[in-house]
Amino acid sequence: MRIVSYNILTGGEGRADPLVEVLLAQRADVIGLVEAEDPAVLERIARRLNMDYIQAIGNSGASALLSRFPIRDSINHAALQPKISKSLLQASVIDAAGKLWHFGVVHLHPRATEADETQREAELQIVSKIFAPLRQQKAPHFLIGDFNANSPIQQIDLANCKPKTREQAQANGGKIPRRVVQTLLNEGYIDTYQSAEPNLASNNGTFTTQFPGQRVDYIFAHSLPASRIKTAWIEYDRLAKYASDHFPIGAEIE
Repeated sequence: MRIVSYNILTGGEGRADPLVEVLLAQRADVIGLVEAEDPAVLERIARRLNMDYIQAIGNSGASALLSRFPIRDSINHAALQPKISKSLLQASVIDAAGKLWHFGVVHLHPRATEADETQREAELQIVSKIFAPLRQQKAPHFLIGDFNANSPIQQIDLANCKPKTREQAQANGGKIPRRVVQTLLNEGYIDTYQSAEPNLASNNGTFTTQFPGQRVDYIFAHSLPASRIKTAWIEYDRLAKYASDHFPIGAEIE
């Protein structure tokens, strides 16, 4: 199973075809889209990819799941949780062998100050509670999307980050907080990119495409042996640099 997460930037209006070309190159079975609020763009992407899809309008923006397999069910948690500032979609798909796979498409609060990280931590508590039953059952599942959070293992050169991020880091004494991703790792989630490509994960970024100094997009796996993560990647194709302000990230699971 090939899984991709992609923030398509404010609905992707006017960029549906470039976004599709980027996604076609990933040969994905399941795709999580963030900032997928434009129904016409989402429908066009899904139709060209020949995928089933579900959209969850958030408190700001929207998340969507696209799948080559049938989507069995879904919950728009942002509609139920006003403290989720952006969007949170939970859905499950049934693969060709009849196995059930669970996904959360996550978009957390942005920006790099300590106050912003504190808000993300509060939102992550909601996400963690929602997916706690799956962790307790040891049911394989994935949290994918734009977490707007930085990995504790990433070497971040602020000179390579966008100007606003540099300003926010200076407000923190020159540091970018890393607690949200560490919390997920502490709960047993595997950062698939770090697992498959530890050297690249410490240096490569997904945001922004013009200043790729940070990796804020992730595919986290739980209740799945790391040995089953066959490969992981960030798509740096030339078209991806212009289709959105994020690069897509992918993982292949055996």
